[in-house]
Amino acid sequence: MIFAGCDWSDQWIDVAVVDRSGAVVGETRIVYAETPDPVACYREFLAPLARRWRATVTGIEDVNILFARALAASGLEVVHVDPTRAARHRTAQGIPKTDRADARLIASMTLAGQARPVVASSPEAEALRVVAHAHRAAVARRTEALHALRAGLMRIWPTAVSAWPASVGGLRSAQARAVLAAAPTPRAAARLNRTALGVLLSTAGRKRSVQREAERLRMIFHRPAMLLDPRVEDAEGLRISHLLAALDHAVRRADDLERDLERHYAAHRFHPLVKGVPGIGTVLGAYLLAEIGDRPVERFGSGRSLAAYAGVAPVTWASGQTVRVAFRRASSRNLRSTLHTTAFSLVGHSPGVHAYYTMRRSSGDAHATALRKLGRKIVLCLYHCMATGLPYDDGAAFGYDPAADGAPSLPRQLPLDEEQIVLARDMLAAPGTTVAATARTFGVSTQTIYRHVLGRHRTR
Repeated sequence: MIFAGCDWSDQWIDVAVVDRSGAVVGETRIVYAETPDPVACYREFLAPLARRWRATVTGIEDVNILFARALAASGLEVVHVDPTRAARHRTAQGIPKTDRADARLIASMTLAGQARPVVASSPEAEALRVVAHAHRAAVARRTEALHALRAGLMRIWPTAVSAWPASVGGLRSAQARAVLAAAPTPRAAARLNRTALGVLLSTAGRKRSVQREAERLRMIFHRPAMLLDPRVEDAEGLRISHLLAALDHAVRRADDLERDLERHYAAHRFHPLVKGVPGIGTVLGAYLLAEIGDRPVERFGSGRSLAAYAGVAPVTWASGQTVRVAFRRASSRNLRSTLHTTAFSLVGHSPGVHAYYTMRRSSGDAHATALRKLGRKIVLCLYHCMATGLPYDDGAAFGYDPAADGAPSLPRQLPLDEEQIVLARDMLAAPGTTVAATARTFGVSTQTIYRHVLGRHRTR
């Protein structure tokens, strides 16, 4: 058996091969521009070096590049060499930083066993990972485009920023984008009447209370506002139009990728398992499975290793009488952020998670610390379920019997507290006060006023 080290770059790959004694038996450089198939060229280079060249172990620092993935797909064994550990070895041994020297160093580390085997997931899991990363990037671009549009509107038209509340999507909603596309400046919006606004809202997909919403926007757009010179305002309107076009493209791209993400998520092996966890929807579930894969036992070996990879395993720093516990920074940032969001979502959907979070907060943990500890328990439960094939059970995960007295339960949060209900009743008792006006005062729906204040359902 021989051991190879590959140091890659954007233009070529340097390869060094050592035998069991550590002696260099071959070196080469594969230039991408000179060969249509670098993998075939690499295999031709290995063939004369050993009788069983197919048993070659190839070490590389980045196993996600196309060359490493193609090598693994062709049947060769590929292992991952940690770049940070390789840099420390290079510094300790005084090796110069060159591509050829790095290839030799990686080959020697592969021979010494200082590498991690690469466990390839199934094609379905790999496809989900690719689509999940694309969706994550699309969401980031959408957020960036939304912030750019908001900043552009704040320059000339601050009223438009708050015209659509966050409860309906804010500036990202289809209604806001349709109105801003027709009137990107204050003067243009002031020229829109209720009929034109109603047509725009209907085109954007609004079906209920169209005329009421059109009248609300008309009143907002006709309020006195700070105005610029018309020529400057028209130029700013061009900027808003281009920013709005970028936001439209980002929203459509994110929506299309979310549909693709849902399709690949449904084809994953552990989709039924993760789908059964309360509080985990399509996007969060797809993000989790994209990072964990469908072979967690072979890849991580234990739940503790998966927790360390996710960045939710604590790291203890001790020196003398000083002991400090911090979270693990050397981890998968995608999985760590996904677990943070997942833990926050489960607090409102799982009785056991809510009880555990409340206990950690009452013991003095900060919000982020409590969510990180909660994320560790969640990822350990998921690993156990994936390894054993058992479905998720909230009672078994957090040690309680749902049928027993005093079992954890989710607190019911009413939209209005007692003082607000009394105040709303006093407002409705005054002559001329409507249910719609009272609902706007408290920021709730009219159905909430009918149900919680008047004690009856709204008649239609």
